[in-house]
Amino acid sequence: MQKFIFTKSLRILIVSLLLSAVFFQKERSQVLMIVVFLIWLSVIIATVLWQPSRKLIIRLKRQAEESRNRNALQTVDLPYESERTSAEPPVSNPIIHQEILQEHQDEMMLRHIALRITDKLKSAYPHATWQWQSKPFLQNILQGSTVRIAVEEMAEFTHADITFDRFGRIHVEPMIIGSFAAPPVSDDTDTESVEAAPEPPVVDVNVWYELIGQKALENIITELNTNGYTKLSIKENGDIVINRQKKETVQATLDAFPGKPYWEELITVLEENELKGKITGSSLQVSWI
Repeated sequence: MQKFIFTKSLRILIVSLLLSAVFFQKERSQVLMIVVFLIWLSVIIATVLWQPSRKLIIRLKRQAEESRNRNALQTVDLPYESERTSAEPPVSNPIIHQEILQEHQDEMMLRHIALRITDKLKSAYPHATWQWQSKPFLQNILQGSTVRIAVEEMAEFTHADITFDRFGRIHVEPMIIGSFAAPPVSDDTDTESVEAAPEPPVVDVNVWYELIGQKALENIITELNTNGYTKLSIKENGDIVINRQKKETVQATLDAFPGKPYWEELITVLEENELKGKITGSSLQVSWI
């Protein structure tokens, strides 16, 4: 269609230019030819652009109408949207959620620490039980603060101080706090009712030495060394004896002393602490010079 219009208008333009050249003088004909050409060019441009412009106008009108209809629908649905929004549960506060998560993690860490304390105590005292004297904060333990616990079934000890060093190693310092009471004496003298002794528990020699043996031996050896002694013997029941005037004299008794099957391991521990050990019959001989 546009090609047909262009061809027809071009013919009209040519005829108009020829007529202008024939019937008018040269100068006037030139001006007239320019005017005719500009009019023709304007008509061609308008014809070419009219169809796309018309389509664009129709499209814009259609989009404007659709936009008005969409806004009207949103206005109608707004109350329902408001009700749906109000029915949704409130979004949880991330800060509160983080605090709850941190408290849970701290509680889990304290349980892990408590299990390590239990393992440490039971290695030397198999029947030991304990509880926090005052439940500590995890941060205080991690910073190396001392925490006190109340203990039971640990010989004469009633409490212990717990610390962790910067390498995560646990240190236990047993102690006695409070008044002493004599152990109850049974009025039952019938020996037939005495039950058989239970099987000896498994002992961790390193832990026993750290908690009980090291401090007791250091105190006794220091005192004996000043009197010229160079060795002592430990009986299977834990009695520490020395030979005085060709007689064995008991100096002290070690609590929960490991049985004879553990003595070889105990000798190794003694050597690590600059002491020498040797099994002599039913005794363990310890020398320091």
